[in-house]
Amino acid sequence: MHRADVLSVVVYGGFMTIDRLLMVIFLLIAFANVSDVVADYHMQVATWHLAIEGITVVISIAAFIVLWWRVLRRNQELKQVKVALSRHQQREKESTANHEPGKERDKSPDSYTAVQSWFKQWKLSPSEQEVAVLLIKGLSFNEIAEVRSTKEKTVRQQASSVYAKSGLSGRNQLSAWLIDALLY
Repeated sequence: MHRADVLSVVVYGGFMTIDRLLMVIFLLIAFANVSDVVADYHMQVATWHLAIEGITVVISIAAFIVLWWRVLRRNQELKQVKVALSRHQQREKESTANHEPGKERDKSPDSYTAVQSWFKQWKLSPSEQEVAVLLIKGLSFNEIAEVRSTKEKTVRQQASSVYAKSGLSGRNQLSAWLIDALLY
């Protein structure tokens, strides 16, 4: 995997991101250290030892809170992307339904229309178009798979197909192409 935040671990038939796994680990560390602090206190262990264990509890809880906030933010972002993907799919359906055979489509400077015309020239399938849009938005393969309710391997294959059909070498060139296409 390329980034720690996209690494997925199989848990009970579903997927748990590394952030969620780390949250569980930090909670277990905090719980174990709280138990140890209580036991050590009753055994009248040195104060410096209790302080170190207390600091470990605070750090573990702080790490849990940071990761929890990060997971909540990521989930909110993915919800927004799902809504945007639905709008994209609806707009594509409307565009296809309103297009009369033999009649040229509107050549307005609308960025959506411009990008869609390039996708059509590249002969991208609807799934490849969705993947291309999400790649341009900066989502990881794992995030795209989650948004599209598919497997990461499928997304990787579709991304490779997008790059092959477009003649571009990767995500960076795809984004650069978009900027050039919209500016010129």
